[in-house]
Amino acid sequence: MIALILTLLCSFAPAQNAAVIETSTKNGDLYCTLEAREFPVHALMSSLCKKAGLELVGFEDIDDSPAVTVYLQNRPFRTAVEYVLGAAGLAGTLSADRLTVEGIKKPFATREQSLQAAEIAYLSTLQRFPEGDHAAAARLALADIALLRGQREKAVRHYELLARQELDPTTHLNARLKAARLLLELEDWSRAMPHLRFVAESETEDAIIVESRRGLARCVLMRGEPQQALYMIYALDNVIDPMNTFDEADRLMIRARAKIGLGDYHNALRDLDRALRVSGGAIDEYEGMDLRAQAMELDGRPVEAALAWLQFSLTKGDELKKEAMVRAASMALSVEGEELGVLFLWKLADNHGMGEALLPFANEARSRLGLDALSYSDGSLTIRLNRATQLIGNGLQSESSKILATIQPEFRDLSAEDRVRFAMAYAPIIETEESFEDAIDLLRLVVPTLDATENRSKLYMLAGEIYERHENYEDAAAAYGGEL
Repeated sequence: MIALILTLLCSFAPAQNAAVIETSTKNGDLYCTLEAREFPVHALMSSLCKKAGLELVGFEDIDDSPAVTVYLQNRPFRTAVEYVLGAAGLAGTLSADRLTVEGIKKPFATREQSLQAAEIAYLSTLQRFPEGDHAAAARLALADIALLRGQREKAVRHYELLARQELDPTTHLNARLKAARLLLELEDWSRAMPHLRFVAESETEDAIIVESRRGLARCVLMRGEPQQALYMIYALDNVIDPMNTFDEADRLMIRARAKIGLGDYHNALRDLDRALRVSGGAIDEYEGMDLRAQAMELDGRPVEAALAWLQFSLTKGDELKKEAMVRAASMALSVEGEELGVLFLWKLADNHGMGEALLPFANEARSRLGLDALSYSDGSLTIRLNRATQLIGNGLQSESSKILATIQPEFRDLSAEDRVRFAMAYAPIIETEESFEDAIDLLRLVVPTLDATENRSKLYMLAGEIYERHENYEDAAAAYGGEL
C-alpha cells in the first residue's frame, strides 16, 4: 500500500525543470502554493516575486543558483520564501517592495523555528502514514515538542490520542501515565481519573501503582469527596508501606486536606506538621502553608491565618514572598476592622517592590475607610502592561481587564514583543468575559502589526487553542497553519 501511495505521489509531482506558482491574499496576508522539482532557485524566486509584485535583488552576488525541490500548499508568503531559500542554503530579507537574497550568515535556526519545523515534519508523517510503524513515535515526539513549548494541554491531547490506538502494553501504559501526570498538574481532576484507574489496575511496578493510587485519591478529594479520599489513603497504607519520604509526606498531605474537608482541623494540622518533618523539603512548602491557613480560617482564626502567611513570606524569595503577601492581605481583608492591617501589608509589600500585587486589596481597604482609591492606569504603556500581567498571575483577572482595556487603543505604540504579551494576556480574558469571536478579533487586529514569524506564530497558536476550546476545529486547523 505504501509503495502504491508513493507511486501515485510521484506520478502527480511536477515534471523536472517545471514549476507551479500560485498566490492569493487572505485577511490582508499573502499566501502561495509552490510545486517544483529540481528547479533553479533563482528562476523560482524571480517568478514568485514577479507574481507578488516585489523586486528581487542579491542573486547577482551569488555565484551559482542551486536547484530545489519544493511542495508547499497555501503557505504564508514569508514562510514559503524562508523554506525555499533555506533549501538552497540562502536567506532573504523581505521589505514592503523588495526581497533581498544573501548567503546564510547564522548557522542555526532559532529554537522556535526548529521546534516548528519538527512539528510540521511529524504531523506530515502522521497524516500520510497514520497506521505506520513509526506513528506512535511521531505522536510521542509531538507531545515532547508541546512540552518544550510549555503547552501541557496540547501534550495531553497527543498522549490521549496515542492511548486510543492499538499499541503494545508498555507504550499504552506510559501514554496513560504521562497524560495523568500532566492533568494532575493542570488540576483537571475528572480527566485524570480514568487514566489513573487504568494505571493503578495494571501489572506494573509498585512505585507506579502507588503514584497512581495517590493521584486517584487526590482527584477524588479535589472533586469534593474527602471521606472517600481518606479511605483510599488508609487502604493504600494497609497494602503498601511508604516507598520514600516524598511518598509518605504526600500521603500525609492528602490526609490533612481530607480532614480539613471533614472539619477535623486539629488532626489536619498534626498531619501537616508531620508531613513537613518527614519530607526533608521534598513537598511543596506553599501547598503546606495554604492548607495550614485554610485549617486556621475554617476553625474561626482568620487573623492567625493572615499572620501565618505574613510570617511565611518573610523568609521566602520574591515569587513566594509576593504570593504569600497577597494571601495575607486577602485573609486580613475578610475580617472586619482589619483594614489598617491590610494597608500595613500593602506598604510592606511596596517596600519590597511588590506593591502592585496588593493594590486591589489596598484599594478595597481604603474604600472601607473612606479614603480615595489609588489608580491602576497611571504610568507608561509598558508599566501598565507589566501591572496587568502581574494581576493575572495573582488571579485578579477583572482588575487586569480594566488596565488592558486602557492599553488597547494605543497598543501599536508598544514594542513588538510587548504587543505579543498584550494579545496573549487580553485575548483569553475577552474570551471569558465577552466571547471567543471577540478574542479572535483582537488577535486579528494585532497579528498584521508583527513582522517576525515567531511572534505571529505565537498568536496563531493561541487562536487555534481558542477555536479548539469552542470545538471549532476547522478554524483551529487554519489558525495553526497561519491563517486567521
